[in-house]
Amino acid sequence: MINKAIKTAAAVVASAALVFGGVTTSFATEATPAPAPTASAPTVKLTKEERAALKAYRDALGKFRESMTKFAADKAAFRDAMGSYQSAMKEWATTNAAQIAAIKAVQTTFRAAVSAAGEVRKTALAAATTAEQKQAARDAYNASVSAARSTMTAALAVIGPLPAKPVKPEVTKPVKPVKPVKPTPAPTTTAP
Repeated sequence: MINKAIKTAAAVVASAALVFGGVTTSFATEATPAPAPTASAPTVKLTKEERAALKAYRDALGKFRESMTKFAADKAAFRDAMGSYQSAMKEWATTNAAQIAAIKAVQTTFRAAVSAAGEVRKTALAAATTAEQKQAARDAYNASVSAARSTMTAALAVIGPLPAKPVKPEVTKPVKPVKPVKPTPAPTTTAP
């Protein structure tokens, strides 16, 4: 019986130690994790040709980075030049259309004045009986056309010449450089 009591007491103490000890150690293990061992990659010995190829790749990569910087600057300059050209073209198109409309209005007015003078001449020639009356009708017609022409010339001078079309910039679109290919070491065979 004493044996049984000793075994029971030992079991209670052991289970209590496990319960209370587990709580304490669980906090300790969470606070400081153990570093995991890392496997290092095996080092590969490069041949002279492979080292030269790697050096050439590094040089080409440096040149590529420089050319990418230049490409970005050229692309921004191209975008700016084309943007200013497009805005100049829109402004030119608006101004040009307005001037063409004004010129057409002046020309329409001139044609209407000449047509009206022609109708007056036709009526005067039909009513004229003498050569002097016919000549007076022609002179009146010529004077009306001359007055209309001078009015048209003055109006066209006020309108002015058509604006010059903007010149497209001579900037070529930049070409993106090609990234160099990284050399891979040749597989080495090991003798068994």
